[in-house]
Amino acid sequence: MAKERITIDGEGSIIEVERGKTYRIRHRLPPAVPGGKRKWSKMRTVHGNKAKARIELEAYRTELEDMLNNEHATLKVGAYAREFHQRRLDMGSLSSLSLERDEIEIARIEEYFGGVPVQDLDAATINRVYAKMRKSGTSASALYKTHQKLSQVMKQAVKEEIIILRNPCDLIDDVKRPEAAERRSLSAEQAVQLALDLKECERSGRIVAVWLALATGVRRGEALGLVWGNVDLVRKRIRIEKQLDSKGVRRDPKSHKSKRNLAIDDGTIAFLTEWKIMQSDLFYQGGDVPDDAPVCSNDTDGAFISPAAFDKWRRAWFVDHGLGTFEKVEAWHDCNGVKRYRRSGYKGYNLHELRHTQATLLIGRGADIKTVQNRLGHSSASLTMNIYAHAIEQNDREAADTIGSVLGL
Repeated sequence: MAKERITIDGEGSIIEVERGKTYRIRHRLPPAVPGGKRKWSKMRTVHGNKAKARIELEAYRTELEDMLNNEHATLKVGAYAREFHQRRLDMGSLSSLSLERDEIEIARIEEYFGGVPVQDLDAATINRVYAKMRKSGTSASALYKTHQKLSQVMKQAVKEEIIILRNPCDLIDDVKRPEAAERRSLSAEQAVQLALDLKECERSGRIVAVWLALATGVRRGEALGLVWGNVDLVRKRIRIEKQLDSKGVRRDPKSHKSKRNLAIDDGTIAFLTEWKIMQSDLFYQGGDVPDDAPVCSNDTDGAFISPAAFDKWRRAWFVDHGLGTFEKVEAWHDCNGVKRYRRSGYKGYNLHELRHTQATLLIGRGADIKTVQNRLGHSSASLTMNIYAHAIEQNDREAADTIGSVLGL
């Protein structure tokens, strides 16, 4: 059944700006939803007498009706979202972190809304898709981010008059920003045990990445993007200049403050030295490891490790070492009849929480906020204070107890 043509009723409005010379015209648009308010179209200026303004007003009605019914009828949400993203890329308005996050949300919009015509996207369709996403296991946080990006895309569609009624995302009221999860960190005892477990493991690029996160507080992308040219084993320093994004591309880190020098301890020096010798034997026939070679290389050809592959391995490794669990474990047999296991529903620590562990332990042992900020690559000391207020509060409590003890109070 053909969709009923949308029409604009009423005579419209002619506003006199300069008698006999300049007029402004507009029409009331149909409501975006049944029973909703009617909004005015954009004003259009007409130069000429009032008779010309009346002719232009009727032509404007036809133009608006065509836009409501026909123009961009084949433009799909997925294609428009990708075009919107590309324009932002071309303008250079995205940081490397924003680019990575936007890529994720645009890909999700393409997956779930890709084939829906922009003009047909309504609140009912959005609600159906969101219900499907929830059922498939999409987290509240991921759903919220997708909704925010979709709303941004559709707002632009309204601005460009691809849709001229209203942004359908404005009608969705059950997608809320989830409360921030409590920042977790390992206890001192857990951190010590993790370090011991890592030392006992056979060296690999993945093991080195976990060690770096624990020992230096670097982000996952910073660890996976580190090259030997940025490691000074003599001066005991590493230089963070790039990060590996979710697609395996080396990019500038989160902010200019994220580019930083980090002192490393003797244990980390020994860990990295041993691994570099192993890399030389594995991939370079015992010769020098190139400066552009990744520190945290894969096990096959010494190339950069895919972040997705690393996360899959890391979850399993954390479970094996008491830092997480899988909700579901299914047994299956491969083509050779070998029994294998498919594990899903990971719950436990992630690599970023080793970064929190670094900060919490440092603050708990009296490190000043500026030092912690510099090591973590935060943009400001206030950000560090806000994130780790719990550790600072504990230090303050211990300070009060100390002065009370000194004064005999």
